[in-house]
Amino acid sequence: MDTPSNDAERLDQFRRLPVETEWLEFKEAKTSFDPDALGRYVCALSNEANLCKRDAGWLIFGVKDKIDPATGTRPVLGSRYAPNPADINELKRQISSFTAPALGLADPVEIFCAECTPGTRVLMWRIPAALPGMPVAWKGHYYGRSREAMGALPLNKLDALRVQSIAHDWSAVLATDDWRLLDPAAIALAQALYKRRHATHSHLLTTLQHQSVSDWLHGLRLAVNGQLTRAALVLLGKPEAASHLGGPTPRLTWVLTDHTGEIQTHQHFDLPLIMATDPLVAKLRIMTVNLLPPRQTAPLNLPNYDDWVIREALHNCIAHQDYAQGGRVRVTEAPDSLTFFNLGSFLPGSVERVLRSRQPEQRYRNACLAHAMVELDLIETLNSGLPKMFRLQKERFFPLPDFEFAQAPDSVSVRVYGKTIDENYSRLLMERSDLPLEQVIWLDRVQKKHKVDALHITQLRKAGLIEGRKPNYFVSAHVANATDTRPEYTLNKGLDDHYYKRLILQHIQKFKSVPPPEIRALLLGKLPDSLTATQKQVKIKNLLATLRVTGLDGLRITTSGSGKGARWELVKP
Repeated sequence: MDTPSNDAERLDQFRRLPVETEWLEFKEAKTSFDPDALGRYVCALSNEANLCKRDAGWLIFGVKDKIDPATGTRPVLGSRYAPNPADINELKRQISSFTAPALGLADPVEIFCAECTPGTRVLMWRIPAALPGMPVAWKGHYYGRSREAMGALPLNKLDALRVQSIAHDWSAVLATDDWRLLDPAAIALAQALYKRRHATHSHLLTTLQHQSVSDWLHGLRLAVNGQLTRAALVLLGKPEAASHLGGPTPRLTWVLTDHTGEIQTHQHFDLPLIMATDPLVAKLRIMTVNLLPPRQTAPLNLPNYDDWVIREALHNCIAHQDYAQGGRVRVTEAPDSLTFFNLGSFLPGSVERVLRSRQPEQRYRNACLAHAMVELDLIETLNSGLPKMFRLQKERFFPLPDFEFAQAPDSVSVRVYGKTIDENYSRLLMERSDLPLEQVIWLDRVQKKHKVDALHITQLRKAGLIEGRKPNYFVSAHVANATDTRPEYTLNKGLDDHYYKRLILQHIQKFKSVPPPEIRALLLGKLPDSLTATQKQVKIKNLLATLRVTGLDGLRITTSGSGKGARWELVKP
């Protein structure tokens, strides 16, 4: 087929094809189309486009699927399906939510043909091909096509997709058929994490109850035809399994340094890495940092490091380590920061690109390992982990993470701060919770004396957020007077509910079982003065109810006992 010069020409070429193909489907969809069927077609066309060595498949609405013998082409009818941008965005959201790995669709191409009935158009959905080694599932099931017919993806096609990753994915290489090398405790932990990840998908939990460990690991792509992948051994293997990994020995290392950078002590953590993260995190010194909000007498008591941020950084090092280089993932604990290090280049290219992008990263160093870690709720999907790290540090009024990229060998270091640098920066975040993350990133660079683009400096100065002259800029100590944009401060408006919920969870995590009066005492001094005493009690009650029903960051709370013996506790996973 010749390369079309525009979308209308591409449509004409597709309409003239003698039959539909594995990667091309026509639907009339005059006014409606089942969203679940749309998801199945997207899944099938993505998988088949990969197998047909095409960069994308196509799903076209508003065209008959049968050729008109008189014209030799498929008739155009036009479609009123998804008539406005809101409908299109909702369909894209559903596709992204229920495909695994998540597919981010672009808006469909709309073509208004002369043959279309008034008020209709042809919709051309471009379906990205499945990534090498990563077949696409819709709601936990794989779909494919045989010419025009859609159905379950045959096992031979599923295996063909999975083994593609071997050529470039170190973690997907089949290492051994000795299943005795797997650690039973690691498997039990992995299944508990899988249940937590899919707590709302009852059909997956039911399937797990009736599956053997072998079938489950095959479903996670950690095993193929009875052979265990390197990813399986990295996550679940006993220490002696390291000899089957082709040379390198995956390992986590914790290093403690003093204020001069001199190493004080260290400890290594070997396979299985799924069980190595908790002991490493337990080595870190979690202390309380006191921050005093403007015009308040009661300080905020925050841990120096957020547990979610620690684990996200550590798990990403494990997922993206270039194991072929040898070496190890290293966590260096200094008096005021944690630095997470892994070998390998930063595939997205820059942190800014990840923060700006609305599309998931399309390249994976260890696709097999990364996919399993997503399914076990160890790392985030859709590039959401890194932005969330930045957002949590912002909400805690701490400096943002620093990324450093090195070469020879390629490596990535992420530094997470455990104390404030500039008091004015922290006060500003307390007073101006409305600041967009982009501006907070610029302010963070100012407080660290890093280079900031001239255009960003101009915008910060215009907003009254910084003072000083080039190159000695600093965060303004009088931001409230300088901006004159918000007459009410933290004392009156308070902090967002996300902050209060995290404070409750952190308190319960620390003390395991907490009586209700202790929760009230924790929050009363931190709620805004604009609320009456009764309103504060109601707000606390609502916060606890929300944490009990829907939770936050995968954690929920529950009550035990009654009356004076009642206690708030975390729901066990």
